[in-house]
Amino acid sequence: MNGTKQIDRQKALSWLEGDERMFARIRDIFIKNMPHQVEQLKTFLDAGDRNAAERAAHTIMGSSAMMGAGAMSGEAGKIEHSAIENNMDAARIHYGAFVEEYRKVMEELAADGGD
Repeated sequence: MNGTKQIDRQKALSWLEGDERMFARIRDIFIKNMPHQVEQLKTFLDAGDRNAAERAAHTIMGSSAMMGAGAMSGEAGKIEHSAIENNMDAARIHYGAFVEEYRKVMEELAADGGD
């Protein structure tokens, strides 16, 4: 990693009213479930399923925002917006940038638990 934090822990804790245990539980769920959600999103994009891609991107956007992963959330939002606009070519392009942010977040979580 380049030393730049992908997870804004303080932002995540602000959503959780400072509850460290809840943050740890959400982090664990995020680590467990996000790979499947990302794979589903790719499947929907590959199939051109605009509605399913929009819903999946929205879910990922919210989950990553809750984790304090702003860049990842932002990229998921671009996919969602493109799907809403029925521009699946743009959604697929945004997916590439999204995956880069997703990988950075998962690397950070694996390296230090998001601290």
